[in-house]
Amino acid sequence: MAQARTAAGFTLIELVIALAIVAILASLAASSYRGHLRRGQRAEAVHALLAAAAEQEKFHLANGTYGDRLDAVAGDDPPGLPVASRTPGGHYALTVPAASAAAYFMVATAAAGGDPDCSQLSIDESGRRSSTDARGRDSTARCWN
Repeated sequence: MAQARTAAGFTLIELVIALAIVAILASLAASSYRGHLRRGQRAEAVHALLAAAAEQEKFHLANGTYGDRLDAVAGDDPPGLPVASRTPGGHYALTVPAASAAAYFMVATAAAGGDPDCSQLSIDESGRRSSTDARGRDSTARCWN
């Protein structure tokens, strides 16, 4: 009697199960990676706001008022802050909606399609930090830590 040959390789069901496992792991990894990128962009915005706040204090010492213009260079008239109006990655735009001799308010706003959890971060002359998400809810604890 002839011996039955055993088949070598994978069955279709084994292959489908392996592909399903790989797809699930890939979706988890992509989600985690996207969150990591957003945290990095958020840290970039926080750093930009803190650097701009330091420049505001220098500007105030030199001019007796806080600056209301960004992207300024030496010799500009009127003078402004030598701070870029966008974060290095371009994910947040910085603005100075209010500046006077006694106070300033700076805001970093996420670009379209940016971080919905921290869509707007802000800081003022006293160092008060705040943040709101895309729905306008307070997210300061999550975004500034």
